[in-house]
Amino acid sequence: MVTGDVLLHPQLLDEAKTAAQSAGGNGKDFDFAPLLEGLTPYAQDADVALCNLETPIGTEPYSGYPRFTVPAQILSDLKDVGYDGCTTATNHTVDAGTGGVNRTLDALQDQGLFATGSYRTQKDSQKPSIMDVEGVKLGVVASTYSLNGLAAASDWQVDTGVDTTRLISRAKAAKKAGAQIVVAAIHDGTEYTDRPSIKQRELGQTLAESGAFNLIYMHHTHSVLPIEKHDGTWIVYGLGNSVAKHATPTILNREGISVKATFGADAKTGAWEVSNLQWVPHQLSTAPVKWCQVFEPSQCLPAKEAKASLARTTETVDAYGAIDDGLKPWKVD
Repeated sequence: MVTGDVLLHPQLLDEAKTAAQSAGGNGKDFDFAPLLEGLTPYAQDADVALCNLETPIGTEPYSGYPRFTVPAQILSDLKDVGYDGCTTATNHTVDAGTGGVNRTLDALQDQGLFATGSYRTQKDSQKPSIMDVEGVKLGVVASTYSLNGLAAASDWQVDTGVDTTRLISRAKAAKKAGAQIVVAAIHDGTEYTDRPSIKQRELGQTLAESGAFNLIYMHHTHSVLPIEKHDGTWIVYGLGNSVAKHATPTILNREGISVKATFGADAKTGAWEVSNLQWVPHQLSTAPVKWCQVFEPSQCLPAKEAKASLARTTETVDAYGAIDDGLKPWKVD
């Protein structure tokens, strides 16, 4: 399972603090469980679930745009939902400098969560990032288009750049190191749009044509973009936000998708490929913000809003013929 940006704006911190107080604290200053609750059946329906952690872990006082820091409690709550790890290469990775990078990796490690995209040491950065998922080796190649004009302490500290040659080389290195499946997790695109830019689509298609990746997915735009099957490889151009609360008033930044890729190995060659791709759309409610799937009626959103969101997101996701190519709805009991 792959999901979009976990982007904790100040309103979400305030709501999580209120939720913790309402629950009597339980030793926590923040409680993100109500925000994330809707994701639980989906994360638990997958063998592995990966988030994109947009912002660094910090210490109080926490900060919002343009340089974020957020509490470590988000990682404990993501783990409770069913997440197994997060990518950390985003345009906000170095918002809090090296201290923020290392604090984030420490917090992920404390929760036993996989992480890739930023590193403590050069040696760490040179080792392909591979997960063991039910005995299958899954390689994850992450990168971000930018650091918002900030400079990393070293060129190895964050996976930056969307150079296809380097990304393909990293995928091949992961395969050489034992990965049976390799996915690309790219932080790129134009914010608040419903189609990829020409360069972004070229990026996705070039990676697909290389044969080095089994799945390519992207985030950053804070909006849903199409899904495309190109040269036999699925490309998810934009997952949108997983959870966020932007000041910019557009429905696009309140919507997102989660995608589940099921992989199978060819009986003759042993090569792995996506045998089934599924998606579920969601809309974030207004205060208090909650993740709300819109495939089926729920108590989370007014029916009219959910229906409009589903229609809008379906049109976007299917802009390049993904449904005819085999994309299926993801519904859980």
